[in-house]
Amino acid sequence: MSDHAAFAAKLRPLHPAELEGMRAALAAAGLPTQDLFNTAATFYALEENGKALGYGGLEAHGGAALLRSVTILAEKRGLGLGRRLVEEILERAAGMGQRDIYLLTTTAPDFFERLGFTRRDRDRVPSPIAATREFAELCPATAICLHRHLVSEGE
Repeated sequence: MSDHAAFAAKLRPLHPAELEGMRAALAAAGLPTQDLFNTAATFYALEENGKALGYGGLEAHGGAALLRSVTILAEKRGLGLGRRLVEEILERAAGMGQRDIYLLTTTAPDFFERLGFTRRDRDRVPSPIAATREFAELCPATAICLHRHLVSEGE
């Protein structure tokens, strides 16, 4: 049994009134929070018994999406919950018809590479992704860009 199998965690979309809890978790992890309240992203909480274990977001732009703001609360790290959170968000993205997922990270490229993401030059992302605040303003030029293609049933 994997570590996270012991958790009965479920992923659910956050309501705008709940974004302050996510903002606090992101700030504690040193991640950008400036556009949480004015973005086209859908944010999710991975929670168990009504308590958040972690957060993540998905900002869709046509068939490409930006995975963003992924964090697990410090006391819950190392249990496989980050993997579960990302995999569940990617399942939702595929269900929405997204085919390519991009992200920027300064702290966790190895984690995302273990989940099937590969490094991509920032100048090789679709223009709607490059135009997001994450790419254009919030993440430093030193952030590593990663990509993962989502395979749909017909592929």
